[in-house]
Amino acid sequence: MHAGAMDDYAAVIAILNHTWFGSELAPETQERLARLGTLQDFEADEVILQEGEDATDMGILLSGRLALRTHVPGRGPVTILSIEPGDIFGWSAVLDSTKTQSTVVATQSSQALVIDGTKLRAALKEDHALAASLYPRVLQAVGRRLRATRLQLLDLFAR
Repeated sequence: MHAGAMDDYAAVIAILNHTWFGSELAPETQERLARLGTLQDFEADEVILQEGEDATDMGILLSGRLALRTHVPGRGPVTILSIEPGDIFGWSAVLDSTKTQSTVVATQSSQALVIDGTKLRAALKEDHALAASLYPRVLQAVGRRLRATRLQLLDLFAR
């Protein structure tokens, strides 16, 4: 973060407190995430992560909207889910040596707290309280994605 970082940390923590992902995290966990991450702005149509590339960063969307897209043979890129503020993207970066599961594209101007996967994994390994707080939230995010994908498949097959 840049000059005025303490103000940025406080602003990020305030935003996290108003999201499903961050609202139930302990204040020290919220602060740790704010300190681990970097605020990044994305323009509409900007590709943030590319499906199949190394998973290097995890992000928490603070404002805007993102689309998760996957390549479907014969159809090209298909949006499988929209990401709203408070949700995460790039969750694969929590795991070592993995690939991104989808392409992430900003559908409007957006801002996210982006956390380097190497730093995040090291923090989770050394700080058991952080790991105990964060892993269930990441799993909850993955579960939300699975439910949304299942509903999309049911809708697709219903046609």
